[in-house]
Amino acid sequence: MQKLLEDLEYICKLAYNLYKIPVYFFNSTGNLEYEISTNFTHNPLYPSNEDIIVQLFSGTSLHPFPIIKESAHLEKYFSINLYSNNQFNGTIVIGPIMNFRMTEETINGIFKDLNIKVSKEEMVRYYNQLPIINNFEFINMSMVLYYIIYQQKMDLVDILQKNEQLEEKRIEIEQSDIQITERRQSKKFHTDISVERKVFYFIKMGRKDELRETFHAILKQGKIGILSKTSYLRSQKNLGIVAITLATRAAVEGGLFQEIAYNLSDFYIQKLEELNESKAVTQLTESALLEFAERVGNSKKHQYSKPINMCLNYIFTHLYEDITLTHLAELTSMNPNYLSVLFKKEVGISLIQYIHQTKVVEAKHLLTYTDNSFAEISSLLNFHDQSHFIKVFKKFAGVTPKQYKNGNINSSNSN
Repeated sequence: MQKLLEDLEYICKLAYNLYKIPVYFFNSTGNLEYEISTNFTHNPLYPSNEDIIVQLFSGTSLHPFPIIKESAHLEKYFSINLYSNNQFNGTIVIGPIMNFRMTEETINGIFKDLNIKVSKEEMVRYYNQLPIINNFEFINMSMVLYYIIYQQKMDLVDILQKNEQLEEKRIEIEQSDIQITERRQSKKFHTDISVERKVFYFIKMGRKDELRETFHAILKQGKIGILSKTSYLRSQKNLGIVAITLATRAAVEGGLFQEIAYNLSDFYIQKLEELNESKAVTQLTESALLEFAERVGNSKKHQYSKPINMCLNYIFTHLYEDITLTHLAELTSMNPNYLSVLFKKEVGISLIQYIHQTKVVEAKHLLTYTDNSFAEISSLLNFHDQSHFIKVFKKFAGVTPKQYKNGNINSSNSN
């Protein structure tokens, strides 16, 4: 180990050259002794990365395994403590990295949650310089460095479990039995599970009217769980999120395309988070559940074979790509001519008509909700050229894209 300490600077340089991630060495008293972070700027919310590291890894010097930490701003670091003859000699820390590229929505959410005072542009520049490395690759990096230092093999699952145990010790949770006892004493009980099952059964079966009746029956009983002790509004939002999540699964089981269900779920949960009144949260939750049921009900009116369902799902998820009969035939392992005949028999229109019709519906959305030009929409939806797009649009909408954009949609074919 003495030789290792002598070679510590070399090991740090090796780690930096290998990973291109900042490397820090803190001595046994916790002072930063060595740093390699060429061209990396620190988080603008802190005087230096040293401050973040000290805050994150405080109290972890006793643990003889790679420690993975995530900051409140979603940066990831790992540390390895250096021991020789049971004596602590310091810590190597590597980071920061991100597990994913930050979107504008995520950054906006962090600014709101943490009440960040620096400019958004500064934070965006900071995030954009950070390497993007998935969690498992990052843990494997820690295992390589750990082996260089100790010549000991580590198991990835073991590292994950040990880090989970560290977090459990950090977050003290009161005994769940106490909560159960208090609820029993106050005679505050939850909705009977058989009633809840009815809600999601009606979604799965697409039975909208019965769903609405059952949902209101639950509200009248008032037997709703408490998912936040500090805020009634937060509790209502959490309940809404749970209901929408379960409704999403029920809708998929009922035959709704998975991507439609998940997009609906994301949309309603995002809208729910923007609300500031508990009554509005309940109303939005009901609207979400009813829309799931309605869409499932509509999908059940058309019972298609497995190959046709595969085609419809592929068209939905790849609408902005060039969709060909040849590729769909390969996807379903069917002869192209036979698939074409089967599609028209079950759906009622030819495959190319269905693709064009679906693209026109999407083009209407783009014309209504975006500022994209006709040429841009044509290109996005993979039409051969703008004139072809206009021709197809008029065939299915009854008006040209320009007339539709201007509100001239009084045509029998325009819905």
